[in-house]
Amino acid sequence: MGAKDKFYGREGGLDFSAVLASSVHDMKNSLGVLINQLDDVVGSLEDSNDPSGKHLLKLQYEAKRVNNNLIQLLSLYRLENSLYSLNLSHLCVYDLIDDVISQNMPLMEYRGIDIEIDCPDDLYWFLDRELIVGVLGSTMSNSFRYTKDKLRVSVCEKDSYLVICVEDNGEGYPLQMIEGDASSTRQINFTTGSTGLGLYFSEMVARFHKDKDREGYISIANGGVLGGGVFCIYLP
Repeated sequence: MGAKDKFYGREGGLDFSAVLASSVHDMKNSLGVLINQLDDVVGSLEDSNDPSGKHLLKLQYEAKRVNNNLIQLLSLYRLENSLYSLNLSHLCVYDLIDDVISQNMPLMEYRGIDIEIDCPDDLYWFLDRELIVGVLGSTMSNSFRYTKDKLRVSVCEKDSYLVICVEDNGEGYPLQMIEGDASSTRQINFTTGSTGLGLYFSEMVARFHKDKDREGYISIANGGVLGGGVFCIYLP
């Protein structure tokens, strides 16, 4: 198959989703180079209170947020087109949570965000590490934008599901998102800039995890321990 042929469907029409996926892949690669360079510059800063350093951390955060969105788009394309095979591994959940937090620690320190982890250190589960890391990274990135100064990640086993929740002490989710159906979480909001991509991606990843007749799912609510938004993913 030639480079041009992969962009056309069986009936000869342009497969826009394939064109978009290819373009997103190229953009992700270019953005990855930028992020690596930003990581090097931020890592070389000697004074964490340097105003220019804080600007660089903000740029680093925004670049990684865009990169995460591009990865989500590619993942959704592969999931929807059966181009992705679930890679289940028996993993220590605490170590997974700790890895995600470590990746985001510079920004949390810059923003003055305190984080609490409530997870047994001997809890193991079969899951696709890359997909779940993507879900948690996206959720935390969203929480960074709306929390006041606290995050909490809790993990437990309930009714034979692994439940991972991310909470913040912000204003919480809009009521229309909580009270509406699943499609309302994917609506575009031009005021806040929300596309619902993160929640849709999380929903797809959860559903991709199955055990016999059970499949994963997500929930959003307000309240919890910190009084703000509460996102939970349930994996069978």
